[in-house]
Amino acid sequence: MGVVENMKDVADLVKKFNDIDLNRRILNLENEVLDLARAKRRGEERIEELEQTLKFKGVLSFREPFYWAEEDKTAFCPNCWEKEHKAIHVVHLWTDSGETKYECPNCKTGYKVRAPASRYSPY
Repeated sequence: MGVVENMKDVADLVKKFNDIDLNRRILNLENEVLDLARAKRRGEERIEELEQTLKFKGVLSFREPFYWAEEDKTAFCPNCWEKEHKAIHVVHLWTDSGETKYECPNCKTGYKVRAPASRYSPY
């Protein structure tokens, strides 16, 4: 039986004694336990998120101007990855006269890539 269930059992027992002050304290304690359980779960979720980010970072490589993941044919926005560790694919907008333009749908940073030098100019 978990802590939350134990607290509920204690609260039910206290109700039988009709002690208003004790009942109020038990309810406050029950709320604190629930808050701690929620905080613990948020912490576990954050740890899981950071572990996934760290794992993903291991498969990324930087080839100017973008980040690339193994076996992924679409590049990731360097601005989003370096600032927020968000893996956002850039979108191909157009190719003309040896230049290709990409844009990030998240941060709206634009990249012009010139072939074959692979330089970019964010705007």
